[in-house]
Amino acid sequence: MSKLISIFCFFGLLAACHPSPEVIRKVNEITYKQKDKTLTCPQENPVNCAIDTPLSELYDSAINQNKDYVTLLEKGDESLLLRLHMIKSAQKRIDIQTFIWVDDESGHLMLAELLDAAKRGVEVNIIADQLFSMGNTWLLSELATVHKNFNMKLFNPLFNEGHLSPFDFFSAVACCMYNLNRRMHNKLFLVDGKYGITGGRNYNDRYFDWDATFNYRDRDVIAIGNVAQEMQSSFNEFWESPWVVPIENLDDVAYRILNDQKNETDWVIGESKKSRKMVLNSFDYKTIKNLFVNTAIAVDSIEYFSDSPESLFTRSKSKRENYKLMSIKIKDLILSAKDKILLQTPYLVLSKKAYRSLKSLRKNNSDIDITVSTNSLSSTDAFYVYAISFKHKKKYLKKLGLNIFEYKQNPKHKLEMFGEIAENPQTRFGMHAKTIIIDDDVSMIGTHNFDHRSDVLNTESGLIIHSKELVIELRKYIEEDMKPENAWVIAPNKKIPVLSFFSGIIATVSRSLPVLDIWPFRYSSSFDLKEGMPPVSIYHPDFYDNYENVGSFPDVNLSSKQIQTIIISAFAGFAEPVM
Repeated sequence: MSKLISIFCFFGLLAACHPSPEVIRKVNEITYKQKDKTLTCPQENPVNCAIDTPLSELYDSAINQNKDYVTLLEKGDESLLLRLHMIKSAQKRIDIQTFIWVDDESGHLMLAELLDAAKRGVEVNIIADQLFSMGNTWLLSELATVHKNFNMKLFNPLFNEGHLSPFDFFSAVACCMYNLNRRMHNKLFLVDGKYGITGGRNYNDRYFDWDATFNYRDRDVIAIGNVAQEMQSSFNEFWESPWVVPIENLDDVAYRILNDQKNETDWVIGESKKSRKMVLNSFDYKTIKNLFVNTAIAVDSIEYFSDSPESLFTRSKSKRENYKLMSIKIKDLILSAKDKILLQTPYLVLSKKAYRSLKSLRKNNSDIDITVSTNSLSSTDAFYVYAISFKHKKKYLKKLGLNIFEYKQNPKHKLEMFGEIAENPQTRFGMHAKTIIIDDDVSMIGTHNFDHRSDVLNTESGLIIHSKELVIELRKYIEEDMKPENAWVIAPNKKIPVLSFFSGIIATVSRSLPVLDIWPFRYSSSFDLKEGMPPVSIYHPDFYDNYENVGSFPDVNLSSKQIQTIIISAFAGFAEPVM
């Protein structure tokens, strides 16, 4: 009983530490006074300080023709380049949403450019999820007071803090798992309500091909035209939400401001060759036009969908369904398929809704082709999630008839798909793109991972685009990711008479258990194409002659990772809904 009282006292003290309205008023007053109010651009005509952009011509064309344009952003360094150019060309407003913002080289470069835009007179608004962003209250205190045109808020800040210490995090796990698990996974980069980027990328070197150890094979898309207004409306809903809190009103940041504790960052771009080169190229009108305007596709129709922040906190099931727009649209997309579905996701752990939709589709159309490009254990950034996928391989192959291709950590095409860092032989690469292609004319590019977390625990966003031309381009990239030199194919192990039959029965029972899934013989393995042999389907009679069984975890040298994957698959199936 005394322990229970102690716990209540502890969390009562936490609540008591929240600043009072009077303290908040004082902090806001200090923040306003400390914010730099100088402007580098004459305010009688501030747009003159923005650089010219070829995107504006494309926007005018889109409005005049009532036809939106899109351009795929496949390479990370090019996606960063476009963002920097858009910041420099911004005239009135920049709105950003992200799940992760790390103050590494690319993250710092973005902040420096955004601050420069704010000093020109551009309103800069940033919403980041609290859990994995900044991680430094000294930096947050500085950003809260850096300039009058620079505004930052955090989504669902646990304990009303800007940064969770390890103790705070484990306290949240113990007391507040419901709140801890509700996260904003949206990604949006919107300039002047005209051009918007969405997709998988956060603000961290590994999303822009700048990390020396691990980089993501990711995908963004820039949309230009009327659809940008849908993006603007979604951003505004989050900005005004009570679940999104100004950083200066967070307990630990407010304490820093009251005690004049903050970073004093030199926001001039540093001596890094990469940063200097990227900034220089962002001014190049011709380069931007060649990369992003000349390659733009006029689409037949396009819609931006975003879950409402209310979807995570309402207790009403009917209201929650109305707020979770992305999951509903994805279900509708899947059920509309007639011939084929091509799915790319970093985590093949299908939500109940996605699994049932695919199962229904397979039942009604046994010939439909459903192909998935995803991570292997060697390429994933989350082996514990791969462990759950590993547990469900038989179900995905037998009941859904999926064709599964798992990305290699050292793909042969890396020099074509990544920046200069791909030349480093020590760098690993992993899948992070989230895309669905339905038949030959509809695609979805966004943040949704098609798992339980995306369905229920996160807010997600994305574009649903009707365009045969875009589908052709998307297929080209995803099919490249699935080529034998870049991915292993997952297939049933070659059957051994009698033994395979009884092993299969035991395995089916074992895999259905949330715990004690300990039967060691797996239904499937990874297969690599033998040299000189032609690729064939896993259902082709020559498959086992053409492919070599390379085991469950090819190209994984860390035995501890293999062991942990097997253990999680065996004993932690119950944790699937929160992964």
